[in-house]
Amino acid sequence: MKNSKRTPENRPSAAPAVKSAQTTGLPWWAPVGAAILALIAYFPALNGPFLFDDLNLPMLSQDGGSNYTAYLRRGVRALTNISLLADKDMWAANTTPYHLENFLLHVANALLVYFILKSLMERAGRAGQGVTVSAGFGAAVFLLHPLHTEAVAYIASRSEVLSVFFSLSALLVFLRRAEAAVSWARAIAVMALLGLGTLSKETAVAMVGVLVLTDWYFSSGFSLAGVARNWRLYVPLLAGGAAVGSFVYRLASREGTVGSALPFTPLDYLFTQFQVVWVYVRLFALPYGQNLDHGFAIVKAPGDALSWLGLVAIVAAVSAAFWWRKQYPLASLGLLTFFVLLTPTSSILPIEDPLVERRVYFASLGLLLIVCEFVSRWTLNTGRRAALGAVAAALALLTMFRSDLYASTQAMWVESVKANPQNYRAQFQLAFSYYEKGECSKSVEYFQAASRLRKPDYRLLVDWALALDCANDVPNAIARLQEATKVENKSNAWSTMGMIYGKRNQPELALDALNHALQLNRGDVMAYVYRGNVYFTTGQPARALEDFEQALRLDGTNPAAQQGRTAAMNALGRK
Repeated sequence: MKNSKRTPENRPSAAPAVKSAQTTGLPWWAPVGAAILALIAYFPALNGPFLFDDLNLPMLSQDGGSNYTAYLRRGVRALTNISLLADKDMWAANTTPYHLENFLLHVANALLVYFILKSLMERAGRAGQGVTVSAGFGAAVFLLHPLHTEAVAYIASRSEVLSVFFSLSALLVFLRRAEAAVSWARAIAVMALLGLGTLSKETAVAMVGVLVLTDWYFSSGFSLAGVARNWRLYVPLLAGGAAVGSFVYRLASREGTVGSALPFTPLDYLFTQFQVVWVYVRLFALPYGQNLDHGFAIVKAPGDALSWLGLVAIVAAVSAAFWWRKQYPLASLGLLTFFVLLTPTSSILPIEDPLVERRVYFASLGLLLIVCEFVSRWTLNTGRRAALGAVAAALALLTMFRSDLYASTQAMWVESVKANPQNYRAQFQLAFSYYEKGECSKSVEYFQAASRLRKPDYRLLVDWALALDCANDVPNAIARLQEATKVENKSNAWSTMGMIYGKRNQPELALDALNHALQLNRGDVMAYVYRGNVYFTTGQPARALEDFEQALRLDGTNPAAQQGRTAAMNALGRK
């Protein structure tokens, strides 16, 4: 009986890397032109303000300090936190350099995507100009797709672009080897890059699954021999991965955004993700209905009809990928890669926000492999090349429209509320954006709208009070603050109450509220500033000076405390 032979078109190569003389590189002007097109597309966002959770990040908050060692010791997202802290120290509130760094990392990631797609197509036996064009098109889609706007234009997404840079670098180092079995030197390089990726964002660990998949796919007969051959890499990764995962889970659970601290179960989250993954696919294929804050509702287990339909579709897609893995190796590998890279955020580990667009940034590598599977099979005539160029240009145009929203806090939240008026957080953020712009009546209107959607939390009540005070509705402002103290008895609500009483020339009520704030928190800088102001306006400059100096001992750069100290010293006749 004769041995049957598969052709390169339907059998992945067993070699670790395939170099073909027929495969050429991109002309120099192609990546340069793509980068310029991307810069034009993202240009509206380069001067965009801090947005949404940006200023809630400890290292970007006004009282966050510059303790690099503390972030390094903490471990979780240490590189991301240190990079943002360095930006704050260098650029303060000038957001353009923050955005520019994200953009440059994105361009670097697109270049890495090109080389990875090219390597994987060569491993699958593809050759010729079609490989270069397909990989170039895939990288252009990655670079210009509007679904990636959140990962690039949102400052807090530094974790995404930075971790993906290290993760893709690790994959490329792993793929671009001449030897069948990975050497110790290369294994250490891959592990180091994955470690840096994990220190940027913990989802980088999912790239280990992609390494295993590539070893399986490109071993003769889809055997596990390739995995076993690379034990130098996988044994240390397995040993370290479990410990790192356990540490990250415990820390995130304590902070209340991931894990057991959330008000829904892992099973609830899983049934929700059966729907969410297909929303991601639809947003990639047809990028409309994007939103910075989708407010996607959690589906309680055992799920609804859409969850079960989503599960059936996942099982069918994975089964099809396995069944046709020999005929369509890139598409098959791509689909599995997509699911593997989504696993940290779309499985049984609950996360406060079930649907976030920037999570597709990492996983889109798998979808791009599916695109390359079919583009690489085309006979690329002039018309088809023009069609690919038109798709890239259309994506760039959509990205430019999308990034324009990141140039304005109000524009982003107006769009978000319009897309989902039932989103409590979007209504809240829009209300606060109007308050920051001094449009206090509008701000109060949206705070009221948010409060009708669910019971207001402490933060909304305090901010709502500020807007009411700005709109000269003092009785309702005080009522909201009193309500806030019943939700959480924190110093901020009391100090804000004291500030409002002080401005309205009610010093006794102001001092009562401010003294109460300082009983709750002796480190409340603004309570000292507000009390100093009350003492100063009631003719007690010596007591005012004591409070301003205490505020400066806590925060030496506080401008209100500095101004108050100067005024008190002048009143006392001191220099």
